[in-house]
Amino acid sequence: MYDVIVIGGGPAGLSAALNFGRGLKETLVIDAGEPRNKVAEVSNGFLTQDDISPYEFREKARKDVLKYDNVSLTNDRVTDINKDGEDFIISTELDEFKSRQVLLATGLKEETPDIENFDEFYGTSAFYCPWCDGYELKGKRIAVMADEDSTSNLVMLIANWSDDLIICTDGKSLLNDEDKAMLKNKGFDYNESPVSKMVGSDGMLEKLEFEDGTSEVVEGMFAKMNWETDFEFLETLGPDREDDGGLRTNPVGETSVKGLFTAGETKTGVSSQLINAAASGADVAKSMMIGLMKEEF
Repeated sequence: MYDVIVIGGGPAGLSAALNFGRGLKETLVIDAGEPRNKVAEVSNGFLTQDDISPYEFREKARKDVLKYDNVSLTNDRVTDINKDGEDFIISTELDEFKSRQVLLATGLKEETPDIENFDEFYGTSAFYCPWCDGYELKGKRIAVMADEDSTSNLVMLIANWSDDLIICTDGKSLLNDEDKAMLKNKGFDYNESPVSKMVGSDGMLEKLEFEDGTSEVVEGMFAKMNWETDFEFLETLGPDREDDGGLRTNPVGETSVKGLFTAGETKTGVSSQLINAAASGADVAKSMMIGLMKEEF
């Protein structure tokens, strides 16, 4: 019987496990070894870890966590979670475990744009987070994929790093007269035709081709991703969800299922930098341990 099982060995899960280790809680981290940021060559914005590769970050984080005798890690995939009274039964492809609490730190399921060759450039010259990668594209001609929720704010944000932008709405008529006047005033281009193909070499984007037959020379892109937390292993427990499909949690990350918590991107439902995910994991871990301590006291 574990005090806590952490599902996911990314920054949120390992940060939580580090705190569980220092809090003397018997902890198991289950990680399938398929991080969402595996396409990224480097990760930035984490104090003392700037410009580190995601692989090196995970290896260093695992080393920090596993020096605590009460924390262990298994490379496995969770297939189901059930309740046995107040406890949880976690089934994996290889084994079965029992725990008093469970922390979901599985990140997000990601769907990339349906554009030919997108995967060839994702993580090297096509990104989604300007806070993570805006600096690397500073001063370059950047394509910005906007949607109905982000047009004005996203353009304003990315204009911080470059004044040479082309706004792509991917076939949607999102730009009203005010938007178009703003773009013209700023000297930004736009194309409302769907992007059909990305062209370049060695991971470096050089051109976008559009369904209307036009093309644009670009040096980078900020793309629109779709994310969700609809993990199949949660079907048995069926935690409550918000209208947008995200998991409904209280302020400390607990779902509608008592003892089932979330941290990091699983908690917020949107992508974040490593430092934010790690901070979330640490905060939620402390809240979870306070619950365990109350029971034990």
